[in-house]
Amino acid sequence: MRNDPTGLARWGALGVAAALVLAGCGAGGGDAGGGGDDTGAELEASAEDFLAGRGEELGVGSISVLAQSSPQADAIQQISGQFTELTGITVDWTILDEQSTENRAAVALGSGDGGYDVLQTPSGFIPTYVDRGWLEPIGPLVDDAESIVPGWDLAAFGEGTTSLLSREDELYGVPMFIGTQMFYYRTDVFAEHGIDAVPTTYEELVDVVHQIHSDDVAGIALRTAPSPSQLLFVWSAWLYANGGSYYETFDDGTYSGSALDSPEAVESLTTYTDLVQNYAPSGATNWSVDDVTRAFASGRVAIVQEGAVFGGTFNNPEASQVAGNIDSFTLPEGPAGSYVPYNTHGWTIAANSDATDAAWLFTQWATLAQTLTAATQTDANFGAPPLAEVYESPEYEESYGFGSFVPTVTGTIGIANDGGVSPFEDDPNYLPATPDWATVGQQIAEELSKAVTGQVEVAEAIRAAAAYLE
Repeated sequence: MRNDPTGLARWGALGVAAALVLAGCGAGGGDAGGGGDDTGAELEASAEDFLAGRGEELGVGSISVLAQSSPQADAIQQISGQFTELTGITVDWTILDEQSTENRAAVALGSGDGGYDVLQTPSGFIPTYVDRGWLEPIGPLVDDAESIVPGWDLAAFGEGTTSLLSREDELYGVPMFIGTQMFYYRTDVFAEHGIDAVPTTYEELVDVVHQIHSDDVAGIALRTAPSPSQLLFVWSAWLYANGGSYYETFDDGTYSGSALDSPEAVESLTTYTDLVQNYAPSGATNWSVDDVTRAFASGRVAIVQEGAVFGGTFNNPEASQVAGNIDSFTLPEGPAGSYVPYNTHGWTIAANSDATDAAWLFTQWATLAQTLTAATQTDANFGAPPLAEVYESPEYEESYGFGSFVPTVTGTIGIANDGGVSPFEDDPNYLPATPDWATVGQQIAEELSKAVTGQVEVAEAIRAAAAYLE
């Protein structure tokens, strides 16, 4: 069932690069050599012995890693001294802002001269990088049992997530974090209005927003800025849950037929627009993720739909005025079930690397459950690891747990596992993964934004947006 939030057998993910920045990636950064400090994960003795033996066997002095300045990369970099200590392989890090990383990767991979062995790659870039022959297939490495670190298990990441790092059924990366969304809410505001249960349907959500909205605390805030990574990244889950979609069909990786001009789309956008125009803070019809999170942390709004990565920030008294008075719940159901925004980045290996086996050893170490758990304990605020096992660890609970946050994260993963990412059964992408989506998605967002801001009627905005899909 698509609306079952408990299944953990299959993970879905979003393959649109434009939305990946919303998963918690920071800006800034610079070249960062070295392997981090000496702290690390509490690995099993068998894993430590394997890493030490394999490192000696390979005889590689160093590998180079290119990553984005982000909590996930920063956290692994901080503890990567353990990898060096065990294997004798130095990790030379280059950590840059998102755009600089993309530019550097294209030059390094496209030149054929090498330069990096391991790269942090957004799932949306996998098709392009693979088609250009820039990445080493992971499948043959996984199949080599003698190269597998004890305790490392590809299946633990789930087919849905790994499929976003695949091309024509061949795997090219291992997940290094996930990005998804949930609802955060003010427990004190709910209590003030006698609300003792969170909404489980969009209809109930609207009713709750109507009840709690006031001049002092707005009922809800949502992303509305006209771009795929803002308005479409949030609203599309509402569209799918209501039974709508962008395209009519999806077959063997190809989308066809515009389906956006539908009663389901009109109804979804009408509800969304009404909430934004009448129950959000003043001026919230052109808000990005920064505006939404700032409004919630400052106590101006009672409910927001935002990333799992913000849980630690929202409940941090040094960063949030509502810390201690918040909780969370999974995105509710519509007539078609529950859907969630979902994406991933992966550690990939450059096809022109001269140290493929050493890069593979690092990739496994960096994605062991124990390593990822240790990464959540750094000061990098890495709260979105790609393994459900980590969320349920005592260490994660102590650092990030509050109220129902951990069950909400695992429940959200469960929705994605059960296919609640795309309206098409075999499509792992949250937003359509078409070659021209960056342009088409932007045009759609701009048309829908005209309804959100009140410039045109909802039905007119939907018709104009749908025309770009023809």
